[in-house]
Amino acid sequence: MRKYIISVLAVIVACGGLASSTQEALTAYLNDEKEDNRSIAIFEAPVNPNLPSVLIIGDSISISYTLPVRHRLEGIANVIRPVANCESTLTILEKLDRWLGQTKWAVIHFNAGLHDLEHVQYEGVAPGKQVMVPVEKGPRWISIDSYRSNLEKIVERLEKTGAKLVFATTTPVPVGARSRVPQDVARYNEAARAVMREHGVQIDDLNSAVVESAYRFQKPQDVHFYQEGSAILADHVAASIKAPLAGKPDSSKDLTNSWSF
Repeated sequence: MRKYIISVLAVIVACGGLASSTQEALTAYLNDEKEDNRSIAIFEAPVNPNLPSVLIIGDSISISYTLPVRHRLEGIANVIRPVANCESTLTILEKLDRWLGQTKWAVIHFNAGLHDLEHVQYEGVAPGKQVMVPVEKGPRWISIDSYRSNLEKIVERLEKTGAKLVFATTTPVPVGARSRVPQDVARYNEAARAVMREHGVQIDDLNSAVVESAYRFQKPQDVHFYQEGSAILADHVAASIKAPLAGKPDSSKDLTNSWSF
């Protein structure tokens, strides 16, 4: 029965008819079943042993750009990511060893922030396990001090892999987005930049890539992007991964400044 359910849902996915709620259920289901990190990519990504492997760690924004990035890096690298939404820095710390597995990663592109700055009833408790509250009445899931500390621990763990690291800044929060405040993004991004500068981690400034055009490519009162927005992000992510794969120096500033909308 389990194989039948997965097969049916996979067909729906391939036909482009998967509702968001069904997709979330499927990814959660598969995440519980997969232990081999060679199989944690979205919908069984093919792995070419002759190509370097790239791991993408991030929230639902990254889920939307993973497949386009994989397409852009076809024949260049294996692009793999956990099936699950990687959520906050706290979630990443809890599951990072499993996601890293035994694979020799060439590049790890990672992000966390949108969930860390989410306002909740109790700090440090997963949003799904508590009542959501208006942003003015609750703390952030992960305080900015804890966010900074968690990122330090994440980077230190990732550095042990020997992979080249790329951190993606958090994308904009529009006015009216549920449980989030737009101005928090800049504060959390600045904290993240400080950590990355200290460790010499390349920064993929996805925020700058879309902040001026977000009103066109981002859903109203929603942190998620339409397909066109995800394509812009995918272009940026693919370029930021190609540079370290080719042994080039950090080109994130040039990448940011090259976009015009």
